[in-house]
Amino acid sequence: MTPTETAIKELASKDGVVRERARKALVATKGHEVVHALIGELVDPQRQVRWEAAKTLSEIADPVAAIPLVHAMHDGESDVAWVAAEGVARMGMPGLMAVLSGLTRASFSLEYCKAAHHSLKRMKKSGKQVEEIDKVLAALEGAEPKLTAPIAAHHALQAIRAR
Repeated sequence: MTPTETAIKELASKDGVVRERARKALVATKGHEVVHALIGELVDPQRQVRWEAAKTLSEIADPVAAIPLVHAMHDGESDVAWVAAEGVARMGMPGLMAVLSGLTRASFSLEYCKAAHHSLKRMKKSGKQVEEIDKVLAALEGAEPKLTAPIAAHHALQAIRAR
């Protein structure tokens, strides 16, 4: 078993110290193999493994994981979705594009809208694309986010691509 495989397996440990040590080892290793292994763990049946995978991907912040983390923002466990949203926010433009694209397709889920809102609020702090982010946040905070957010996200994507 490779060190990466061992660390991935340890994310399922009942011992929090073991999980944290595994997460730190995976973050230190980074790389293609680690990121792809963690992406696979985002759909593990155990909530704790999904959370650890999302947290580790968040700390690595490799843009390759942006879309898988957006999918994890749909997780039925709100803490997993929240950590995934934070991870996407750390990815800059690839994360922003992934969240906006997700909103054009998944705004029917109020839970996804909440996670997207959280991610966009964190992204806004970077000072980039603030105007577009503000418009999408306004739609998410409005009376009918399931109806207005996809349109606002689509317009934001068009504006960003036009630059």
